[in-house]
Amino acid sequence: MRSAIFGALLAAVCAVGGASAQTAKPAGNMEEMKPANWLFVQVADSVVVDEKTITLKGVAPQTLMFADRPERMTGDAPTANFVKFWNTGKDSFQKDAPNATLAVTVDGKPATAVVELTNPVITGDTLTYNYKVLSDDKPMSGTNASLFIDWWYGYGPYWHPGGCWRGPYGGLHCRPGW
Repeated sequence: MRSAIFGALLAAVCAVGGASAQTAKPAGNMEEMKPANWLFVQVADSVVVDEKTITLKGVAPQTLMFADRPERMTGDAPTANFVKFWNTGKDSFQKDAPNATLAVTVDGKPATAVVELTNPVITGDTLTYNYKVLSDDKPMSGTNASLFIDWWYGYGPYWHPGGCWRGPYGGLHCRPGW
């Protein structure tokens, strides 16, 4: 019994250590972030939707990002910095509002809606967007919210390229400089 508990504890420590090793920035393995069409994901404990706004409550402090061209890349950026960067540059989201899909659990069932997002405001772990419905289904309030935000081409003169590093399986993980 004691060896089973020790084995489970050791497995948990190895899993956490392995996950940390994949996201740490190795100093000698850095390269400049390449231009790509980045997609973004924001997750939150819950979402409240009214006629004009989508409010993510308990939003994660990191916005995840990924691209599959010119090569498969993952990344992350502080959510507060993502909001600050919203209206920066000639091709900003402020000038060309992104489409997004809101996926949420409502009464134990999944619900999705496609919207156009504008005017993000973050206060602590609460992030609010204005929205316009683009699908037949309207967004709904619920729990376990995921917001998948359409592409943003990075980088450019305003992107501040940041850096990337190769993980143990060869893929790039990037952090923008904003």
